[in-house]
Amino acid sequence: MFNATTSIDQAEKLKQELTDKYVTVADGVSELRRFANRVGRVKTVNMNCRALVEFDGPADIGWYDIDPTYLTVVEPPAKAKKTEAKAAPAKEAPPKATEKPAAKPAEAGKKLSPLELARQQGAFTGDQPKAEAAAPAKPAPAKAAAPAEKPKPAPKPVAPAAPTKAVELPSDPAARTQAILALCRQQGAFKG
Repeated sequence: MFNATTSIDQAEKLKQELTDKYVTVADGVSELRRFANRVGRVKTVNMNCRALVEFDGPADIGWYDIDPTYLTVVEPPAKAKKTEAKAAPAKEAPPKATEKPAAKPAEAGKKLSPLELARQQGAFTGDQPKAEAAAPAKPAPAKAAAPAEKPKPAPKPVAPAAPTKAVELPSDPAARTQAILALCRQQGAFKG
C-alpha cells in the first residue's frame, strides 16, 4: 500500500542530502549509459524521490530524472570550484538598495543616454505622471522647424450593416470549406 507521508518525508530527506551536489551515474545500467563519465549537478529531488540532474555540457541544458540509487556523490569539477569561489564573495556583501552608485570618472565626460540618466535618478516613485518620469533630464536639441501639418479630414460616416441572412452550407467538408471561403471573399477584407 502506498503511504504518501512516507514518500514525501523520503523526498524531503533526499532533497536535503543531494541538492547542489555533484554526482556521477553507475556504469552497469544500460538506460543510463549515455551519462557515463560525465559529472552532473543535482538541481532538486522531485516528489517521486527521483533526482533531477543537470549534466555539464554546452549543448545539454536538460534536467534528467534519475533514481538516486544509481548516483554517486563526487567532488565538484575544477571549473565548478572556481565559479563557486567567485560567486561566494558576492553573496557575503550585497549592496544596499538605498545607496546610489556614484558616477565613474570616465562616464562623467561622455554624454549619457536617457536610460542611463533615468537609472541615476532612481526608481519611478509614482508621484509624478509617467510622461514626466520618462522624459530625459536635458531637452533634446531643437531641429529645424517642420512645415505645419495639414488638418486631417473628418471621418466618413459608416453606413449601418445590412442584415445577414442564413446560408446553408454543403455537408461535404471540402465543399463546405470552399463555400466559407467564398463568403469571406464576398464580405471583403476587414478595414479597421
